[in-house]
Amino acid sequence: MENPIYLSAAAALGVAIVLAYFFLRRNGAADAAPAKGSAFSDYGEHVKLRDLFRLAALIEEKGEALYAKMELKAARPETKKLCAWLAEQEGIHRGIIQDQINKWRPLPPHLTEWPAFMEKVKQAGFFADPPGENAAEDELAAFAIRQEIKTAEFYSLFKKAYPQAWKRVHLRRLVEEEHNHEARLREAYPHIR
Repeated sequence: MENPIYLSAAAALGVAIVLAYFFLRRNGAADAAPAKGSAFSDYGEHVKLRDLFRLAALIEEKGEALYAKMELKAARPETKKLCAWLAEQEGIHRGIIQDQINKWRPLPPHLTEWPAFMEKVKQAGFFADPPGENAAEDELAAFAIRQEIKTAEFYSLFKKAYPQAWKRVHLRRLVEEEHNHEARLREAYPHIR
């Protein structure tokens, strides 16, 4: 008669261990540090995959806002249409990144390390401030082209720093799409170098 109780307790303990393993493994990826010698390791010894995904979501959000602004400033209807499409694409990219973030246990950014990390990222050009409200269409387009290049570079850095995330989140596809955005902008603004 005692055997069923022990079996039930053992089964419950087994389920608890499996759930704990799954929970820790699932969140462990978010807290993974970049591979030694990768470019991301230059952004601080405590930079985690979660922080880089947060940054990616912010980059895509800024891109979406930039293209919405460009759509309003664009003189030609086909350029307005392109900018609307690009804003939509940036929103889709943000959704892909946010979906990955949502799979992890929510944790706020580190209060002291996040500002230093963001400063380094800005210095590298990955999170630059867009031209002001009074910027001309060409100035916005030149900035957008530079940002598409930098965003593709940013996603490319994941390949060496986080090879599993690179594959799992299909970052190669995002790199290709950012290059495609750059090419489409260059077609729309051939005079901008």
